[in-house]
Amino acid sequence: MLGTSYEKSSNDSSDNVTDKRGIQILQSIKENNQISTTELSEKLKVTKRTILRDIEKLKAQKKIKRVGGEKGGHWEILKYKV
Repeated sequence: MLGTSYEKSSNDSSDNVTDKRGIQILQSIKENNQISTTELSEKLKVTKRTILRDIEKLKAQKKIKRVGGEKGGHWEILKYKV
């Protein structure tokens, strides 16, 4: 029983970190809609792969979308509530 509680709280904790980072990503995009994934990873002090995974989650939640290409495009915020 303790193992189950521990696993649940561990998952809850990582979800909170991901949610907090998602909010930070949205705030960063709001400040600069042309911010790159590399800039986001440096700003939030996580790997680029982590940023890409978080962005995929935000896209799946229909909170952001990419308009245009990787180099000349920009981010568009569809839903943003803090």
